[in-house]
Amino acid sequence: MHKLTLSEIQEIELDNLLTIDRLCQKLGLVYYLAYGTLLGAVRHQDFIPWDDDTDIWMPRRDYEQLIRYCEQNCPAPYKLCTRKNSRDFPYGLARFSNLDYEFVSTNPAEQFAAGVFTDIYPLDENGASYPVARWLYRRCKWANIAYYAYAANWPRNFASKAAQRLYQGAIHCLFGDQFAQAVDGKIQRMIFSKTKNGCQHVGVPAWPDGGVHLLKKEYFGAGQYADFAGCSLRIPAKPGPILREYYGDYQELPPAWARYPHHDYKIYPKA
Repeated sequence: MHKLTLSEIQEIELDNLLTIDRLCQKLGLVYYLAYGTLLGAVRHQDFIPWDDDTDIWMPRRDYEQLIRYCEQNCPAPYKLCTRKNSRDFPYGLARFSNLDYEFVSTNPAEQFAAGVFTDIYPLDENGASYPVARWLYRRCKWANIAYYAYAANWPRNFASKAAQRLYQGAIHCLFGDQFAQAVDGKIQRMIFSKTKNGCQHVGVPAWPDGGVHLLKKEYFGAGQYADFAGCSLRIPAKPGPILREYYGDYQELPPAWARYPHHDYKIYPKA
């Protein structure tokens, strides 16, 4: 079977982004290119040459509306995967997947239908200070770990299989088939408890992304369209401060030895 090359994956990833853009324009929703995809748009006006996935941010209200729409109306061959609608999907974010392709991970804990995917991260209010945000990230992280341990496919030696079955049995006794809803609800309550008076910072506490980040709402705004791989896609209104928060001097290329895809999966066309 032919394994997709990096350039083939990027071509399909671009189609994902354009499809999401069309859906968001149709529904009046806001999204922004995120992380390495945003860095590629600003620094290269294209993919980072060695990048093999795409990411976007969506304000929480728009994110939830897109999920509701896609539950009934997602165009084939796409699926918007969440842990509520995909039993083995362990993440606290949504994944827009082209299921014409087969995702094969070398991580035994991550064996689920993903195809060629774009990760969609919900932007939530994030606390008014770093101590509050750190508390929020830590608590949300442990809630997500509890779900990951439940849903992920751990290596099937006898001990791990028995331990997970015991854990899953206890979870079913407590939550039935509503554990995903319970975890997501708990995370939303924790976020609200620390942000109910409003604040001017946002981030991704629902799925902590490698550290505590307080990003000013004004950096995002309504966004703006920018060139990306010969197309036009939405980025934040002020991408510079966001990229500095994550990458420091984001215009400087990493050393040559670091310019390679960082994900442990392979993609194949389905027969």
